[in-house]
Amino acid sequence: MASNLDVFEISGPIHLSSIDWSCPHDQRVVAASLVQATCIQEKDRENKRAGSEALAPAWWQPFHFECIKVLIDNHDSSIFGCIYEFNRPFPGHPSSPRFVVTFRGTLPDRRHGFQDGFLDLCVIFGGINKTARFETALDAVQKLMTDYNTQDIWLAGHSLGASIATVTGKYIAKTNIHLKTFLFNPPFASIPLDWFSNLDNKLKERLRICKTILKGGVSLFMQNQRKKSLDEFSKLAAWTPYLYVNPGDPISASYITYFEERKEKEGKIIGYVEQVVTRTSLRESCSGVLGRGIEMSHLLPSASLAVNQNKLNGWYESHGIHQWWQQDTSLEFSEYHYQHKTKLMHFKS
Repeated sequence: MASNLDVFEISGPIHLSSIDWSCPHDQRVVAASLVQATCIQEKDRENKRAGSEALAPAWWQPFHFECIKVLIDNHDSSIFGCIYEFNRPFPGHPSSPRFVVTFRGTLPDRRHGFQDGFLDLCVIFGGINKTARFETALDAVQKLMTDYNTQDIWLAGHSLGASIATVTGKYIAKTNIHLKTFLFNPPFASIPLDWFSNLDNKLKERLRICKTILKGGVSLFMQNQRKKSLDEFSKLAAWTPYLYVNPGDPISASYITYFEERKEKEGKIIGYVEQVVTRTSLRESCSGVLGRGIEMSHLLPSASLAVNQNKLNGWYESHGIHQWWQQDTSLEFSEYHYQHKTKLMHFKS
């Protein structure tokens, strides 16, 4: 039996009867709904729901999209991504996309647990860019750009899918093409000290400084890899993905402090070191020397960060995608734009 959370008429954004494509709220709702549609497509496939019994189409049809392709994981044959085409006459509104490519998050069940769990570990320890799922995603987006001669493409993903979308967007941004990207509850692949509530603030600060100095020392020691990482970080500066996080979500909340601390420490000696090491990671530096070339998806030079101010019931709801299309969602927005020579511009609303 299907969960009520999968039924559009019960849990979907039925309040959005028409779309204002110039409105960030409406754009967010559509992107999140299409990500949810991708997740439900896999559930439809698994539960053999087709035709009138399928639940997924209700999540894209109200917004005038059509699913033209599903992306299949070649290890477990699951649907992990979809390509949606806006089926209004082209060209449409200047702010509307022609295509939206979406990636679902981890499905916590026995059927998907092994492969999704393995990819979650790839996000944490680095190397999501070395997986077949990422390669399929990147190939699909590049083929879409070539076949239709367009860059009018949105990327969107939730949780694990947000990591896939991030690394895909990064690779394309390195070619000076900046696709609009929506990242819902993207995993931050570093253990935050805030998790350890029994540590006092002074000890946390000392541990953070020690961690920074260690990373900085390794980064400075590996000069060639450091220069390459900084060059790539600068190339990505003009790409500004939209990040949606909840302070109650331990998986993505560290993005808040990631950007805030970069801004706060500017102009200080330890701040300068932090500005260096937040462009790369210990794992990336070491992997470069070993020739592995792993990509840590959480390292972003610029971002438009939206923080949900609504208090939800526990971490599971705080990590859920449903919060991002609720009509009463209260968001605090911050813009972080990286500029050369360690400068991070911050605008808050």
